Amino acid sequence: MAATVTQSMVHQFASMKPNDFGPSIEPKWQVGERLLTEVKVSVEKGYLSPLDGARVISSITATLFGYDEFILREVSPEAWLASTPSRR
Repeated sequence: MAATVTQSMVHQFASMKPNDFGPSIEPKWQVGERLLTEVKVSVEKGYLSPLDGARVISSITATLFGYDEFILREVSPEAWLASTPSRR
């Protein structure tokens, strides 16, 4: 499979026209729904604790909808704090 470069989710949705939102989000929503069902069944059967199920769902959401752009940066939280100007 050839590598595909896509623009940032933030930029993609910020520049999107209202009528494009539904068709764009629907495929991700369908995948998320199937994965959510699997997690729910796994918690009910005791394969995952409720807390682990919530963590998996959170990770799925972050991956599908682009929150990883904010979480998985190469810059550490310490570097962000060090670069934040102090208020006086």
